[in-house]
Amino acid sequence: MMLAAFEATLRKNAKDDAEWTRTLASFTAEPKEVREARRAAEANGVRTEGRGRMSVGDAEAMLARFAASDATYG
Repeated sequence: MMLAAFEATLRKNAKDDAEWTRTLASFTAEPKEVREARRAAEANGVRTEGRGRMSVGDAEAMLARFAASDATYG
């Protein structure tokens, strides 16, 4: 909820769509260190998963954690 409010504030205070696009890109960009490590691993033949992707098992585990948290805290 707070993240959505923060994003709405940034969007509201952007001078134009171009500034909002740059701001959003800076927040969602892959960090330089992570990008360099990924590229180095790929250069050594290690296949890395796509950015922002999760396996079905990972998604199911995340949903199970959410359900357990909801059950615990009501």
